[in-house]
Amino acid sequence: MKRRSFLATTAAAAVGTQVLGGVPLRAFTPTNLPQQLTADDDRILIVIQMFGGNDGLNTILPVDDPEYYKIRPTIAVPKEKAINVLSRVYMHPSLAPKDRYGFPQLFEDGRLAIVQGVGYENPNLSHFRSTDIWLSGFNSSDPEKRLLDGWLGRYWSNKINGFPEVLPDDPIAVQIGGSLSMLLQSPNGDIGIALTDPQKFFELGQGLSPDMAVMPENTRYGREFNFVRTVAEQCDKYSTVVKGSFDKGKNVASYSDNGFVQQMKLVARLISGGLKSKIFLVAMGGFDTHVQQQDDNLAGLHPYLLEQLATGVGAFMQDALAQGFADRVVGMTVSEFGRRVQENGSRGTDHGASSVQFVFGNGVRAGVYGQVPDLQNLDGNGDARYQWDFRRVYADVLENWFGGTPQDTENVLEDRVLPLGILQRPTSVEDFYEGRTQVEVRVAPNPASTHATLEWQQSVPAVVTVELYGTEGRFVQKVFADRVLPGTVSVPITNVSTGSYLCAVSINGARTVVPLTVVR
Repeated sequence: MKRRSFLATTAAAAVGTQVLGGVPLRAFTPTNLPQQLTADDDRILIVIQMFGGNDGLNTILPVDDPEYYKIRPTIAVPKEKAINVLSRVYMHPSLAPKDRYGFPQLFEDGRLAIVQGVGYENPNLSHFRSTDIWLSGFNSSDPEKRLLDGWLGRYWSNKINGFPEVLPDDPIAVQIGGSLSMLLQSPNGDIGIALTDPQKFFELGQGLSPDMAVMPENTRYGREFNFVRTVAEQCDKYSTVVKGSFDKGKNVASYSDNGFVQQMKLVARLISGGLKSKIFLVAMGGFDTHVQQQDDNLAGLHPYLLEQLATGVGAFMQDALAQGFADRVVGMTVSEFGRRVQENGSRGTDHGASSVQFVFGNGVRAGVYGQVPDLQNLDGNGDARYQWDFRRVYADVLENWFGGTPQDTENVLEDRVLPLGILQRPTSVEDFYEGRTQVEVRVAPNPASTHATLEWQQSVPAVVTVELYGTEGRFVQKVFADRVLPGTVSVPITNVSTGSYLCAVSINGARTVVPLTVVR
């Protein structure tokens, strides 16, 4: 039996929808069953930025909903042409490029997570402001709130001891093309470099190292001098490192000549050549599809972009698998917003709110996170309601991929956000003996009316915290915090308003999450 058939049979038979009590249905396969991973420092993140606002409704298709065809009479994808990957989950056919390793194959092989309904409250529909919100990780549409640096920039600038005066041997981040993104900027300086051609980058960087020492930063001149000095030093140092990795690296997969696909090819070659950068940023443009988004033959700009996305990611994963670095890399897509659910009369769509996000790689807990958008229950602007705070995937990256702590996440995002659980956290033997492992938590009664009790077995003394989060992933309240002895642990939950919640039990830093519904 094929994995996709197995997933469709078992998952649909189990619950029939993609979310049960606020917890996502995950289509586990042999490649992503829970396992012990070795904690290390060579994990890599690839961020794919989709400029313009990707139309999530024509990416993962609600073809079982008649309303979809009413509100999109000319650009909806016929059900018979959609690619069915799981019960009620259909992909645009362009995500399955002919004779290529596309998104359906990635999903079937357990290397792709689909996050439906990702967004934030009070969405800003300006390309510029919403892009800044996504890149900064600060959930604020307040125009007075200045967004100057990125969530990855803040995290890694604090993670590298002595940064920026002390630079790591390899650039922390590499952006392919353009000027350096806000994502890779921090209050302590840029954490990355931007390049298009490693040879030209090498030639430009030679001889730029300054021969003057760092100046005191108690004057504006000193601060500006040190900034320019750091940039020059980075360029000189890293031009040689990047060129060396490019020369040693190779590609074994087949790539098309499209610009985005070539970006993914370059990333694969740099990793293959031994570049130890933690982050690679690549980009696609053209997703602002107000006009002629798709024609009757399912051709047009949006299908073309989806095909290139799937082609580039698929080729990269084939390269990574063949060359042995697939276990070290995960990737994620970001786009500043989705599109309006109704088409606009010009065979296009206007700026909307929530959308679809993809996370790919061997370290992904593959499956579908979130429900099919309810097209008859829109928000006040006529947009699909968001289900997940977009920063839940960021929290996943920081904690479960890069090995950060919940406090790291709170410091970076200036908010308590619960990881969505898409990525597998690195663990070690020490984690087991020190009790940093997930436990089976029981909650009863559930649904609850006046009170509920969380209960679990604990094998070692541990610092335990219990917190409540909304189903979108934002912090509600702390329930319990104390040091607890081994044995059966019970924590009561009282005085909670009607609603659906996620209970997060942290034992020496390892989280277990269970849903709770309160009905009064």
